[in-house]
Amino acid sequence: MSSSVGLDTTRIHPQISAGDLQSIKGASDREHIGNPATRLWDKIVDWFCGTDRVNAKKLVFDLYSPSMTDQNKVKAFEQLRELAGANFQENFKVYDGPRFQSYSVLDFKLEFDVRSPDPDSVEGTLKNDIMMEGVRIPEQQGRQFLEDFKRRQERTFTFDSKPIDDMSFFDQFSSQERATIFAVCHQGLFPLLSGPVMCMSNHQEMRFDISKPGPDDLRIQAYMEKDIAADVESADYEQLQQQVTEYEGVKKSLKIEAVINVWRGGWEVDLVSAEVLSQNNV
Repeated sequence: MSSSVGLDTTRIHPQISAGDLQSIKGASDREHIGNPATRLWDKIVDWFCGTDRVNAKKLVFDLYSPSMTDQNKVKAFEQLRELAGANFQENFKVYDGPRFQSYSVLDFKLEFDVRSPDPDSVEGTLKNDIMMEGVRIPEQQGRQFLEDFKRRQERTFTFDSKPIDDMSFFDQFSSQERATIFAVCHQGLFPLLSGPVMCMSNHQEMRFDISKPGPDDLRIQAYMEKDIAADVESADYEQLQQQVTEYEGVKKSLKIEAVINVWRGGWEVDLVSAEVLSQNNV
């Protein structure tokens, strides 16, 4: 039998491990012994009916797990709220404001800083990138796009939400449309949107969905997520944590979403919407 206090029980085992002693030393009073996940579970266990408690325990663990990304913690929070009885769902607080977003339930709180990129600056840079891409010789076109496409996962590049599996797919577009796609749909878009905010994780999820709302129009929906939680098993993890605490612009996690419309052969670019979420508590 394990000697640690875990989510599988609310009782303290007769044998106390070194980890338990640290929890006891850090407890504010005799009612708060245990790790944060255990303490939260003890307070909310009665919010769930018997059949949902197993799943709810796992979700509480996810809220505090250092290997769980912040976006997955948000998903765990939302699932936990759905599992709670109707009389308890209001205890799960969500705030979505212009400067920050937060998710909280009793002792747990996850808060993101929110910023919106400057549309004029982004649109001007993209117009110039599209123009430059259009005048390059074929051998020099889309270098960064091609590198990202080679490294793609199944849903990194999609058209109307359907995966693009081969570069030959882009033959159906005009040369100017290809220039637009190559200039916009690569990882360099995200530093343009985030500005000085960055995340040092080596793991990055990146998605671009391309569509044609009109014969001469392109719409690009871009998404990027990074989180040093994905590097928790890496030898560099402690160094990444240190960078987050020491440097203002370096965040523990970063998520970027944007919608971009391009028409008139790339001469008109509209940053329809863009949001940058970051969090720096490790």
